[in-house]
Amino acid sequence: MFRVFRNTAFAIVAMLALTGCFKKVTTDTTLCVKVLSEETSGGERVPAKGCYGYIYYVGADWTVASYEDAVTKTITNTETGEKHSEPDGESEPYMIEGSSNDYISIFQDEPSALVVVVYPEAKMYAYMYRQTEAENLHYTYLTLIFHKWKSANYTEGNKDGYKWEVVVPEAPATPPTNNENE
Repeated sequence: MFRVFRNTAFAIVAMLALTGCFKKVTTDTTLCVKVLSEETSGGERVPAKGCYGYIYYVGADWTVASYEDAVTKTITNTETGEKHSEPDGESEPYMIEGSSNDYISIFQDEPSALVVVVYPEAKMYAYMYRQTEAENLHYTYLTLIFHKWKSANYTEGNKDGYKWEVVVPEAPATPPTNNENE
């Protein structure tokens, strides 16, 4: 009787151990991006309304050349000048328990990608080259803050693979002054 019990217990333990070996390992993830806006330096950060994003499965030699390109979802290869304007995926509102929380979500199912977020109200955009190394990470939570008060492009984030390159609108050209009549 003890021998049957021991053999049965051994078989159950072996089956449980083997099931762990056959789990599916994936590198896909849903990027959940909380997009905020800040009007003034040190000011209140509020949800940036109307933002949307998209993703291209490309290498690090691709970029978004201008705000117009960001709006039309066009990326450019920095080495060849080749352009693409059909993203591999687009954002959706990210809902928690049926209510909106000002996040957007973008599904990433390839290891390397260029992720772009556009903020039409401020005529700003941000992009990030993202190389996924984590396995079985179903959701990746990120924050992107558009600092409307900044006058030069800046980097947002502090970890490799999570750094946004934020592009601000160009300041209007100031007409030259004519000092001859003064």
